[in-house]
Amino acid sequence: MTLVPVDNAASVQDIDELATTFSRLMRTFNRARQQFLARARHNVEWSSQLLISAVVNDGPLRAGALAEIVQSDASTVSRQVAQLVKDGYLERRADPHDGRASLLVATAQGHELHRDHMQVRNEHFRRMLDQWSERDVRRFSALLHRFTDDFLNSKKDWFDEDAEPVREAATASQRES
Repeated sequence: MTLVPVDNAASVQDIDELATTFSRLMRTFNRARQQFLARARHNVEWSSQLLISAVVNDGPLRAGALAEIVQSDASTVSRQVAQLVKDGYLERRADPHDGRASLLVATAQGHELHRDHMQVRNEHFRRMLDQWSERDVRRFSALLHRFTDDFLNSKKDWFDEDAEPVREAATASQRES
């Protein structure tokens, strides 16, 4: 993580605007995601699509590794995987390094679902960003990537008992300004 010199730090108002915009984006995203999936040819729930995408992109995977990737508990992922296997999107194969364990692999039907999902997603973004320059898209992508990494890295501090409480930190920074 790059530390910003104090004289270049974002103001409280800038942080508030960013947090408000981010919250608005998340609410909009939550409302739109079901509509987004409905446009795909396959009727698969959002969480199932995430599992299939993870297996296609990072597989073959053990169920525990899949649960870590999608940041969900193993029992929930296990139930969802069982349904995806039953529906023909994933299959279990013996782990060549440990015959007692199995690996999850996307089937041809799973790969097709993933391709359809990516096509719908990318077309949506293409239309949405049609008026943006290539430079703007690349810059936003780089900043969003950085923001996402920082968001994920800071998440562990949200519930850390040793971390400075948010209200106290905000009050202290306001006193300093």
